[in-house]
Amino acid sequence: MSMEKKNPIVSGALNMLIPGAGYLYVDNDRNRFIKTLAGGLLLITALVFLSNAIQNVRGYSLPQGLCTGGLLLIVLVPLFLTGQKTAHLHNNMIDNTAYYNVRRTTAQGSDDAKLGKIQKMRDEGLISEQEYQKKKKDLSL
Repeated sequence: MSMEKKNPIVSGALNMLIPGAGYLYVDNDRNRFIKTLAGGLLLITALVFLSNAIQNVRGYSLPQGLCTGGLLLIVLVPLFLTGQKTAHLHNNMIDNTAYYNVRRTTAQGSDDAKLGKIQKMRDEGLISEQEYQKKKKDLSL
């Protein structure tokens, strides 16, 4: 998986233009791409046939394409929003990973910081001189 942030608008647009392409863009997830492509194309095809059937009903006069466009929005808007959500989740995961790594390295600290901490514990009487020497020896390893 790539560790660079992805643009949610691009992901949403790709997902809308080619169902599932947002998953390829964000996570290179071929399985989700294939499933979304198959389902999306099937649903789009069904909606086009449905809109044509509605348009051909006598006495039902809508401007040409209005019915098809309206029905396709039922599929295209969720595809766009799911593409955006995928990119947002990916970006949040990257941010959380970076935050965790920063916190982990500062929590571990340097040997000097650890030595200072055990010296303070010794000075406050929380550990004995022998424990201090043992911990100091462990740090130098």
